[in-house]
Amino acid sequence: MKRVVLMLAVVLAATAMMAQEKMAVVNMVDLVRFHPSRERDRKLMQDTEKEFQAKLDKQRDRFEQLRDEYEKAVKEARNPALNEKARAEAEDKAMKHRDVLAEADKDLRQEMQKLQRELGDLDTRLLRQVTGDIREVITKYAQEAKYNVVLDGSTMAYFDPKMDVTDVILTRMGVDPKVRKEAKEKAEKSEKEAATATATPAAKK
Repeated sequence: MKRVVLMLAVVLAATAMMAQEKMAVVNMVDLVRFHPSRERDRKLMQDTEKEFQAKLDKQRDRFEQLRDEYEKAVKEARNPALNEKARAEAEDKAMKHRDVLAEADKDLRQEMQKLQRELGDLDTRLLRQVTGDIREVITKYAQEAKYNVVLDGSTMAYFDPKMDVTDVILTRMGVDPKVRKEAKEKAEKSEKEAATATATPAAKK
């Protein structure tokens, strides 16, 4: 009985503390999406990806060339017109081409993994810079507005819309909140059109 009373007291105390907290909510997904530097970051990612793809294409072309040379060497080694000595030399040549091809294949795979890792690291680094900047803006606003807690609304099942200060943070980042509103309306319109397009064939049946 005492344990139940104690637990109830703890719950009531926690509830009272939460009631005293001045809380706000932001949508971190939207803040990241509409951050002033994200367009620049996207372009950097695209340019870097194109650069990496060009390197891979060049290395892949070299691999294809080596494979053609290997297949040609194998074909030569299978020529029935060759005598025993010539066949042995041709087979040895084909084996060397195979080893070179295997090494090129290994290098190509390693380069692909390396470039993918570098691209991922760049994306993570850019995102970290953006979120760091957003947190600084949120922290400064929270201190000025006397908020004790600012939560990420994109991970919450429900919150009172009055608690949402996302537009305020966007404004402080130099972004017009209308951009977010227009993007939301456009997304909702696309969803409705997609739903209508899906329902139409079923209605005809």
